[in-house]
Amino acid sequence: MGEEPDRRGFLKVATCVVGGGIGLVAVAPVVRLVLAPSGAQTVVLPTDPIDVGALDRLRVGPEWQKVDVVAPVVQDAWTTARDVVLGAAWLRRPADGKLEALSAVCPHLGCAVDYDTDVTKFKCPCHHSEFNLDGKVEGGPAPRAMDELELEEKDGTVAVRYQRFRQGIGEKEVV
Repeated sequence: MGEEPDRRGFLKVATCVVGGGIGLVAVAPVVRLVLAPSGAQTVVLPTDPIDVGALDRLRVGPEWQKVDVVAPVVQDAWTTARDVVLGAAWLRRPADGKLEALSAVCPHLGCAVDYDTDVTKFKCPCHHSEFNLDGKVEGGPAPRAMDELELEEKDGTVAVRYQRFRQGIGEKEVV
């Protein structure tokens, strides 16, 4: 005849099943806590245009002016920070009245681009990329022109939609 199921074997299996169930119940929240931030956006930056000042603050002409782009609020999973400098933008207000904005971040490797008024060129001090008055590459390793930023002018105030772009590639791609 076949073996009779013994009570000792049943208790071993039942104990393992119950213990495993309790272990899963205890471990599941820990696993969720560890893995939760990996799929979630934990830092929230403004997506709307950010106010950078009054329109009459910008001189009319071919010269560029550098302005800091300051987010009123930046939140992450734990804190909220106010008045956070996200970066800078170069703005100009030509005589035709159409506002223009360029990112102050070099498209090569992300260094800060300066404007040299003596030679009327943008220059990256890190790897010596040079850009003309319209932001087009004139020399150095930069793979593309300086990145244009979207602008809004409303009720005498200028706002910039500040974005970061992938560096080191020929096409403008938002990060």
